[in-house]
Amino acid sequence: MWAIARAGDFRRAASAAHQALDAVASRRPSARRVELYLVSAFCLMRQGDHAGALRELEDAGCAAASLPASAGKALRVEAWRAEVAYFQGRYSEANRIVDFLLPQLEYAGDWAYVAFTLRLRIAVLLACADHDRALLLADRAIEAAEASRDDYVIVQVLNVLGAVHFDRATSKLNEPHARAHLSSLDPRDAVPMEADAREALRLFQRARTVAKRGRNEFAAWYVAGNIERLEILLGHADRVIRPIRKRLAQMQTRGAKYDEIVTRSNLAWGLRSLGRYREALHELDVAFELARTTGTSNVLLEFLEYDRSIVLDALGDTAAARVSYRRYVQLVTAHNRSPAGRGATQPSVTAQRLPLEPFFLKRADRFILEHISGAFTVSELARHCGVSWRTLEKTFSTFRGLSPVAYVRNVRLDHAHVALTRADACVAEIAARHGFRSSTTFALEYRKRFGMAPSRTMRGVGRSPSHA
Repeated sequence: MWAIARAGDFRRAASAAHQALDAVASRRPSARRVELYLVSAFCLMRQGDHAGALRELEDAGCAAASLPASAGKALRVEAWRAEVAYFQGRYSEANRIVDFLLPQLEYAGDWAYVAFTLRLRIAVLLACADHDRALLLADRAIEAAEASRDDYVIVQVLNVLGAVHFDRATSKLNEPHARAHLSSLDPRDAVPMEADAREALRLFQRARTVAKRGRNEFAAWYVAGNIERLEILLGHADRVIRPIRKRLAQMQTRGAKYDEIVTRSNLAWGLRSLGRYREALHELDVAFELARTTGTSNVLLEFLEYDRSIVLDALGDTAAARVSYRRYVQLVTAHNRSPAGRGATQPSVTAQRLPLEPFFLKRADRFILEHISGAFTVSELARHCGVSWRTLEKTFSTFRGLSPVAYVRNVRLDHAHVALTRADACVAEIAARHGFRSSTTFALEYRKRFGMAPSRTMRGVGRSPSHA
């Protein structure tokens, strides 16, 4: 029955588990009965029925407590309670259970569940963007997974570690892109993270190989989803739309609602990358409704709202985009105010998530580059972004640490610096090309930013521009 559940046929596995439970209802408690409840809980969780999963775990806990030597099975029940807590966004509760479980599972030599709980701890750290601490657990988690000799468990660990490397790679993006959610990036934005993303790709490909070796088709599917995200990021969205739709249909048939939410989110990103915004919005709306009806309240829900703001802005519905962005900020704020966000029960989970920068700053970036040679006011920039002058000032100060005027000046100077290193025109012409009417003013501002005169850069002794 575990094999059926791991293959993603959740309805069939749950039905078989309940039929078996009915058959043993009149018999005395057994370890088999506990496992049947766990199969059912796993299936319900993957279908988005968290309340149902918790009821099954309650029954599993009671059955385990009735066994003569119940400690091992009781620990497994608690591990699944932690998993449900993670899916519901109750990170501090998940961490509390993991703290309790890990030493006991290691003492018992239950390596599959040691790896399971370490994977869960890594997932929580990933949700809190604490990449360094997550990767400190990598060797320990892989060793436990390999000691279990269970290909499915190995895939789970490799997959979450790939996700950590992937997320960590995005943290190396140049400003302002580092403050935007991955799905809001254009492929050209991703150049600085390309090398780091290869480590994530290596782990995902290794996970897929192990999944195929163990004939874990469903596990291979969701690993494929992460590989597809990399393809989209690197500018190959056209390659993945059909495979994503195919997997989505199979997930719907099997009732894998949580996986459907993630897959629809990926599909929306791919469609947006191809300029198919209406289709992208539809996928996000369906995914969001699934998240609400299943009670999925972890970081995924935040990013669905953020992605909606990006797509709505692309469709020209600035008012609706602002509403989605406000909802996103409210979700992040609620997380940071929760015990998990404050790191109340787990010292290593101390990082609070700062809200990602709003959709209209990316619109501002495009406007600045399109008008880099001409003059424009902050009010004109604000009107283009669909916000007030005060909102634009406050947002630039919060997310860029500069006023709009200072930010525009630095963009002009940085692009002028690149032009000077190429020496394709005189200083005065390059200054004018980048919006500086006075060569004297340009020279003064350039020296402040780069510590040298523009003419010195042209002579080939310039330095790379600072992004301060």
